[in-house]
Amino acid sequence: MTARALAADARAGDEVALAAMRRAGHALGVAIASATHLCDLELVTVGGGLAQAGEPLFGPLEEALRAHARMGFARRVRVTPAALGQDAGLVGAAALVLAGDRYWSSPQVAASRSATASCLGR
Repeated sequence: MTARALAADARAGDEVALAAMRRAGHALGVAIASATHLCDLELVTVGGGLAQAGEPLFGPLEEALRAHARMGFARRVRVTPAALGQDAGLVGAAALVLAGDRYWSSPQVAASRSATASCLGR
C-alpha cells in the first residue's frame, strides 16, 4: 500500500486508514515541534503521497505540534502540503544534480565549512 492509497482510504472513512493517519500525524507533529525548537523553522512542507492526505493527517499533526511547541517562536511555525505533492523529492533531487558543484561550493557552504574547520582546530 502506498501513502497515496492510505490517504485516499482515510478520506473515504476507512477506520484502519484513519487510525494510521492519526498516528502518523501525531508523530510528525511531535517531530516538527522538536525540529523547530532546534532549528527555529518558520515553514515546514510535507511532500510525497502524504501531502495529499488532508485533514486525516494534518489535523492530528497540527494538534500534536501545538501541544509540543513550548517556545513562542516554535508556536509560529506553519506546516503545509508541498506544492509539488508527490514530485517534491524528485524535483529537489534533480535540482541538486543540475546545480552540480555550484550547490556544494556556494559562498555560504564554503563559509560554513571554514567555520566548522576552525572550531575543530583544522
